[in-house]
Amino acid sequence: MVADLLWILTDDRETVRLQLPALPLEGMPEPLRLHLDFDAVAVDDLLQRLTVLRSQMVPAPVSN
Repeated sequence: MVADLLWILTDDRETVRLQLPALPLEGMPEPLRLHLDFDAVAVDDLLQRLTVLRSQMVPAPVSN
């Protein structure tokens, strides 16, 4: 599923957009299309949180 995600820098260069794969839902004629926009502060917060979570994952990354 990760390969289906698309991260792009928007034309105004102020946000990064995460485009999720279309989600077919029963009873809806068209699949649900969802995108999320993140500003620079949100991207920094995401990276910081992901770094902390990654350090807690097993196995830990190998240091050179």
